[in-house]
Amino acid sequence: MKEFYVHIRSSSRDGLTTMVKRKTFDLNRDNLHTILNIPNEGGRGWNQRSWVTSPDFNRQDCVNVLFGENADHVQNLPLDYRFLHRAVCTHILPKVGGFDEVTHMEAYTMYHFITGRRINVPFLLINHLNSIHDRENARLGYSNVITKILQHFHIDLTGEVHHDLQSAEKLAKEPLEEWGSKSTRGLAHGFREMRTPIG
Repeated sequence: MKEFYVHIRSSSRDGLTTMVKRKTFDLNRDNLHTILNIPNEGGRGWNQRSWVTSPDFNRQDCVNVLFGENADHVQNLPLDYRFLHRAVCTHILPKVGGFDEVTHMEAYTMYHFITGRRINVPFLLINHLNSIHDRENARLGYSNVITKILQHFHIDLTGEVHHDLQSAEKLAKEPLEEWGSKSTRGLAHGFREMRTPIG
């Protein structure tokens, strides 16, 4: 799974290129739709630093639906929305800890589910995979999804051993150097340069 993340190259907001076991492949919304058997339609928004700007998204309505007049702390969410928030944070947009506040992207995603508006999950997955690659301290999520992707692209998984990952496995210089690959060592420095702080 680490190899999948290490070799990600962003192609666009709708796709990415990566390499596993020396086989390069393109992953986009269309093949995620096929691999996971999920719709490739609905709202497409992505912004990790601020609110999504889209003609079909009203951030004030989103805040009112989720919090009413309260601040954006999870404790201010109704109980069923807190469960939804945890599901979004662990399965759709996995992150390291910090479940006490709702980020803009989490609110955007929850708002679509709560109001019954369609949201393009393949688009979210592609953009979140790209964002995980760009951060130094990120939860390497989607292990089951990545296994399905690798099987779809006929990556031979024979002999692979399951290793439990820490909840916050880091894409940093030290773990990458443990792999012993010169090309990987060269990438390790780039991760520190490319990381995108979330705030």
